Amino acid sequence: MKKISLLMASLAILVASCCNNNTNNYPKNVIYLIGDGMGFGAVSSLLLSQDSTTVFEFAPVIGFNETCSAKNYVTDSPAGGTALATGTRTNNGYLGVDPNGEQLTSILKKAQALGKKSGIVVNTTLTEATPGAFYAGVKKRSESYRIAEQFCESGVDVAIGAGLSAFINRPDSVDMTEVLINKGYNVYLDWKSVLKTDSKKFVGILSMSDVHRRNSTSKTAGAADGAEVCLAAKLAAQSANDSDTTRFSEPTVYLQKATAKALEVLEHDSPDGFFLMIESAIIDGYGHNNDSEGMIIEMKEFDQTLKMLVKYVENNPNTLLVVTADHETGGTGVSYKHYENGEKVPVQLSFSTKGHTGTVVPIFAYGAGAQEFAGIMKNTDIPVKIEKLINRK
Repeated sequence: MKKISLLMASLAILVASCCNNNTNNYPKNVIYLIGDGMGFGAVSSLLLSQDSTTVFEFAPVIGFNETCSAKNYVTDSPAGGTALATGTRTNNGYLGVDPNGEQLTSILKKAQALGKKSGIVVNTTLTEATPGAFYAGVKKRSESYRIAEQFCESGVDVAIGAGLSAFINRPDSVDMTEVLINKGYNVYLDWKSVLKTDSKKFVGILSMSDVHRRNSTSKTAGAADGAEVCLAAKLAAQSANDSDTTRFSEPTVYLQKATAKALEVLEHDSPDGFFLMIESAIIDGYGHNNDSEGMIIEMKEFDQTLKMLVKYVENNPNTLLVVTADHETGGTGVSYKHYENGEKVPVQLSFSTKGHTGTVVPIFAYGAGAQEFAGIMKNTDIPVKIEKLINRK
C-alpha cells in the first residue's frame, strides 16, 4: 500500500473540497495542460514509481480522449494540437488549418474575444506544433519563420518557451524581437530575467537548456546563434550588471516556475479571467527514444507542475483545469518484473514503437465545470466543451 504523507493527505482533502464544491459552476479561468505523447503507459510509469500518492489520483473527473486526425487513426503533433486547440480534425502535417487549408479559430482566440487575458508556457520552442496550433495557421510545421510571425500577432499577454532562432535567424533578416518590443512587450532571453520581471506583458524566449533537462548522453543546447545582434539582447546588455550575466538555469523545475510566473501575470487586472495553455513536450521525446528512465523522471516533474496547478484551483474555485495529451508515443507499457524478496524493484517500461500510436489517452479535470470531461470523447470535443463553459455567464 502506498504511504501518503501528511502534505499529500492535506492536498487530497483540499482537492476533494474544491472539486466537490465547484464542478457544477462555470469557469472564469481556464488552464489547459497538455502532456505531449502522454498516454496511459506514461501515467502508469508515474503511479507505479511513486511511494506517495500522485495528484492524478485525486482527479474527481477522468475521461478518455480519442486522438485520431482527419484521415488517420494515428495523429502527428500538428494535427493533434489542432484538434485540441480548435475542435476540428485536420490532415497530419497541417497546423491550425482545416483539411482544405482554411484558417481555424482556436479556443485561445475565442477566450481573447471574450475579454480574457491569455498565455502560453511550454518546455519546447514557442513555434512548435502544439503551442502553434493555438495561434498559427500553416500547412507545414517546418514553416517556423511564418509561425513566429503569427506568434507576434497572437495577442497573448505572456509567453515563455524556447526557440529564438525562428525570431532572429530569418531569411528575411527581420528581427522579430524588435517587432514584439514595438508591440509593447518586454522580451527576455534568459531565465533569471523572466523570474525577476514585474512586467504584465512579456515574452521569454530562452535557450533549450533553460527549459528542459536532457540525459547526459544528449548534447545540451545553447543560446541561439545571432542572439547578440537582436534588439532584445542589446536592451538586456545595456541594463545588465555583473550579477545579471551569471547563468541561472533550473530546467528540472522550469515548467512549474514558468507556469507560476504566467499565472502571476494573468491574474493581474483580469476582470474577465484568463486562458492559459501549458505544454509538457518532452514526454513525447522520451517515448520516441524508448527511454524508460527519462520518461519516469519527466512524469515526476509533470506531477510537480500538476500539484501546483491543483492547489491553484483549490484557491481559485472559478478555475477549470483540464489535463490531457495530443496522442500517445512509444506504445508505452510497464515491463514484467518480479519483486525481490517482497520489495518492489524500479519500474521498467517497454515500448512497441518509436512512433506515435492511435490508442486513447486520458483526460483529468479539476474545478469549475470539470464534470463535462467525464467519459469517452474525441479530441475535438474538448475545446468545444471549454468554449461552451466559458460562454455561460
